[in-house]
Amino acid sequence: MLPLWRDEVVVYLAPQRVALTRLKRGFGRRVLASRQCDVANGQAGDPAGAFACLTDLLTDSQWQDASARVVLADSWVRYGLVPAPAVSLDADGRLSHARYVLTDIFGDSLSDWTVTLTDVPPGKPYLACATPAPLRTELEDVLSAAQLRLTSLQPQLVVSFNAWRRHLPTGECWFVSIDDGSLAAVQVVDGSWNRVHTARLSAQWTVELQRLRAFGRFTEASIGGSRLFVDAPLTMRTQGREALPELDWLEPDERLSQVVEFDLLQRVAV
Repeated sequence: MLPLWRDEVVVYLAPQRVALTRLKRGFGRRVLASRQCDVANGQAGDPAGAFACLTDLLTDSQWQDASARVVLADSWVRYGLVPAPAVSLDADGRLSHARYVLTDIFGDSLSDWTVTLTDVPPGKPYLACATPAPLRTELEDVLSAAQLRLTSLQPQLVVSFNAWRRHLPTGECWFVSIDDGSLAAVQVVDGSWNRVHTARLSAQWTVELQRLRAFGRFTEASIGGSRLFVDAPLTMRTQGREALPELDWLEPDERLSQVVEFDLLQRVAV
């Protein structure tokens, strides 16, 4: 079967949840199956539980023999916004510059992590995403055993933002991606990423959104502060809309095929 026509299995991998969606490729692209499982005692510092859950799910033949696209929860990612360099840099130079910025933010603890960079026009700041190096290796081993070829591995914030970016206002706003246990937010000014903020969430997770909203009032020069657009799982959207109705809770629409696809693949079956 030609790679272009292979089915695609999309995996959402998080410390407390693993979700799968199989998509029929080619003309008439459609969802063939969806499944998720909760990870017992899952922790951000230990992906073993999530990998065990994924391995168990992939023993079912309906998930095998396809391409694989993986969305990694923000709990396992460290972000840094890298200022545009004063001089032109090649790929290796941009990567070294990004590692310097990440070290300045997080210290030497990320020295052996894998770093990837977003693709942006020259002269613009770019996002550096760091993930533990062994995580990708183990992920590829688990997928390979199910005859799945990894074609994409991206963090949740990047996937979520790309799905919604055309539906955000011009000017200044905050885009927030949340899930059980983690929040990642980016301040967008005239289409460019200006700040990145991450936080762990407690059971009272709306408190962190209130803090971010208050912080937004004092950033840049906007009167009244930035609007906050929040992408969240279905149950969290419902709770959040009741607690903080003044925020913009992004709701997938059948007309927004890319957003709906992301909404299906990641974690809204709860």
